[in-house]
Amino acid sequence: MKAFHSALAALVIAGVVGVGACSNDALDPTTAGSKSPQAAISASQNLSTLAATLRVRCEHRNGRSKISVDANNVNPRNGQFKARVRAAGGTVTSGLKRAVGDEVEFDFDSDRGDIAAGATRIPANFIQRRPGADVIGILLNAQGNVVARLGVECTF
Repeated sequence: MKAFHSALAALVIAGVVGVGACSNDALDPTTAGSKSPQAAISASQNLSTLAATLRVRCEHRNGRSKISVDANNVNPRNGQFKARVRAAGGTVTSGLKRAVGDEVEFDFDSDRGDIAAGATRIPANFIQRRPGADVIGILLNAQGNVVARLGVECTF
């Protein structure tokens, strides 16, 4: 019985020490507590903006490059956003566009008809096959801060 009480006392002491060791201090992203780049979030970032998701689609045909950047779960709802695309042909950023609820869509195209319909102009050779992602789509808020990013391989 004495051994049981000693073991129980040790557990209680360990629990009290563990509770006393807890802290409300934020972990520095460079500490061992960060296991991945996604876990390394600075305290100044608004976590709700990290919930936005992107779908990036792209294709290159003879004489045409076409990219679509669709964002869902954006914050603020009905806010203004820009899209930026990076590819072998360089970097192009759209103008500001207001989200409809929590969704916003952007088109980039080299086709004159699609440009006249509102797509952001890119050169016909903007997309080229390369190692890794052929296109990187980036969603920016109205202040120019990155909200979401996604790299994809394109259809050729």
